[in-house]
Amino acid sequence: MTTTPDGHPRPPRRLRRTTRDTVEGDPGAGSARRLAPPDAGVPTRVWLVASLTVLGVELVRASGPFLDRWFGVSTAAAGVAALGTYAGAGVVAAALLVLTGRRSGVPGGRTLLVGVAVLAVARLALQALDGLVLDVVGLVTVALAVGVLTLAVAFVAGRTAGGRQASIGLVVGIGLSVGLQLVLGTWDAVWRSGAVGWLTAAVVAVAPLGAARALVQPRRPRGAGDAPRPGGAADATGGPGTVGAVDAVDAVDEPDRADVAGVEATGRPRRLWALGPFLALVAMILANPAFAASQSGVALGIAGLVLVLGSTTGAWLLLRPDPWPAAVRVAAAVLLVVATAVALLVSGPAALVAVAVLEVVVGIVLTGALSAHRPAPPGIPRTVGAAAVTGLGVIGPLLLYMLDYDVPLGFDNAWVVVAAAVVLALTGLRRRTPGAARTPHERMPARVSSVRLLLLPAVVLALVGLWPSTTTTTGADVPARAADDTLTLVDWNLHYGVSPLTAVDLEAVARTIEAQDPDVVTLQEVERGWVLGGGADVATWLARRLGMTIRFAPAADHQFGNAVLARSGLTDVAVHPLPYGAGPQDRSALSTTITTASGAPVRVTSVHLQHRAENTPTRLDQLDALLAAEPVTGPAVLAGDLNATPGSPELTLLEDAGWVSAVDVVGDPHALTEPSTDPTERIDWVLGQGVTFLAATVPTDPRESDHLPLVVSLSVP
Repeated sequence: MTTTPDGHPRPPRRLRRTTRDTVEGDPGAGSARRLAPPDAGVPTRVWLVASLTVLGVELVRASGPFLDRWFGVSTAAAGVAALGTYAGAGVVAAALLVLTGRRSGVPGGRTLLVGVAVLAVARLALQALDGLVLDVVGLVTVALAVGVLTLAVAFVAGRTAGGRQASIGLVVGIGLSVGLQLVLGTWDAVWRSGAVGWLTAAVVAVAPLGAARALVQPRRPRGAGDAPRPGGAADATGGPGTVGAVDAVDAVDEPDRADVAGVEATGRPRRLWALGPFLALVAMILANPAFAASQSGVALGIAGLVLVLGSTTGAWLLLRPDPWPAAVRVAAAVLLVVATAVALLVSGPAALVAVAVLEVVVGIVLTGALSAHRPAPPGIPRTVGAAAVTGLGVIGPLLLYMLDYDVPLGFDNAWVVVAAAVVLALTGLRRRTPGAARTPHERMPARVSSVRLLLLPAVVLALVGLWPSTTTTTGADVPARAADDTLTLVDWNLHYGVSPLTAVDLEAVARTIEAQDPDVVTLQEVERGWVLGGGADVATWLARRLGMTIRFAPAADHQFGNAVLARSGLTDVAVHPLPYGAGPQDRSALSTTITTASGAPVRVTSVHLQHRAENTPTRLDQLDALLAAEPVTGPAVLAGDLNATPGSPELTLLEDAGWVSAVDVVGDPHALTEPSTDPTERIDWVLGQGVTFLAATVPTDPRESDHLPLVVSLSVP
């Protein structure tokens, strides 16, 4: 074997040609060369970021129901809890950096291993908790997830070509998150107490551990036979003619052993905080198949598959070896903003196309934003600040968007999310390349099979998830008429699926409805991708679980509204927008016709009126508009949350128009419906004209919503 000029054994020509790489920025390594495949470690780093993205996005969605409990206290309390939780990502970063001795503020392999291990334990603990303990531990775990993901992105992006590698991981994570949601029917595992919940939680929690462990190799003392490397560094080969890890030790800030590529992060991106608005877009749109389905009107499974294919395409484009030219980066930034606006402000298939475009271009923007060509100044405080700002960047847009429905912003809240897209786009444009000639090591390795394989799981999950995320019944699959002339109707305000006890138990909701064996169900506050409700497509999930056909009408937005389900056909569907009045939220009514066994049509309307006590004039205007839009010409039922009590002007208006309350005729007029834990008010109603009410009850056991349901039996004379 020949030797190099410095006396070390020279590897065979084939190995020399394909595996030589320079260790840049590794403390103490100087200009030494080491032998490692040029792409070694890239799949590990990509998988680490991708799996942490799945876990992080799941917990961001879960933070909605966690924070909903604080909304029950006050809007201010919810705001403080939200900001404190997400700013807590900085506290997490500080603790991990100090604990692992990373005084430079640049996370190492051991930093991530400790963080991922703690996060995994916390995530599994959530599966066994409930009530207030679940709420508190859940919010702490959210801060953990955002903090650890931020450090992981800093670790990956703070190296040669690292910005692109981190971006690939984030985009792959989007596809995996969507695929997993489709398999689960968008009802996340964190809210499931059965085997499916525990198995999914275990997989999601443990998935990043293997990658984090692979980034750390055990230290070994330098042996007498280890020849010193130029510049005072230890021999990277670990002995003559071998391929090993760098054993250099920095006396001030000792680096963890290198990852499998043998290259430590040399800094962190200056715009690491851009991860915040990115994650806000992910939770709201990019990894939200329920949003895509409700906004576009396309079936959930198909919408989710489009999202996965879009993210897979975006990740594939990032595997090119050369940096993106300026024209491409500018075009991607513009498309990011325009597509976000279209996705939020336009409904129909165009919205789905816009989301698909977002999936494709967001990685290009991220690559520029996470570039570390000019690393941020060192120091733990700076990294901690970046992590805290990242957390606030996540919750800021989401919180403002949701608060608009209780404290109006004065403009369309969709522009809040568009503003987040603008911020992200601008960070992607501000990449500055040093004047020195670009070295080959600034190039992302060419497409490698091991990295390409990471794109497949999301597609497989999406294809598997087509079945559980698609309703089993359509108008053509159900009988045209009900099974009998006597109809059982269940009316329920679902509070977007979140219970007062901090839970999203869709199975319990389904069992409660199923126990009544209803012919028709009228629902209010049905969510289809609202982060505050955990991001589930409740409408699709219930329709599939109950084997019923469904009609949905948006109200506050396309992700929140009213629904009617039936075991038979629903015809003549009409959506009636109601006057906004004093606000603070858009409302609507959904009317459709169900036909009895003998052929008698019954018009059924699900409605939800404004909720503030002082909004009586607005509610009266809304009822006037509804009665004008739905004149009674035959048997009719009006059901929903009227936010009005017995004897109120709203009920007087309806009674004067000929409507009769089922509970007052055949039920207990003293039965209260809200709040479900300790009812003090009766604001939910089932009223009819041209029908005969036979029975009306208010079940007192359900606690899956802040309202109790009404169950009414009726017939047509």
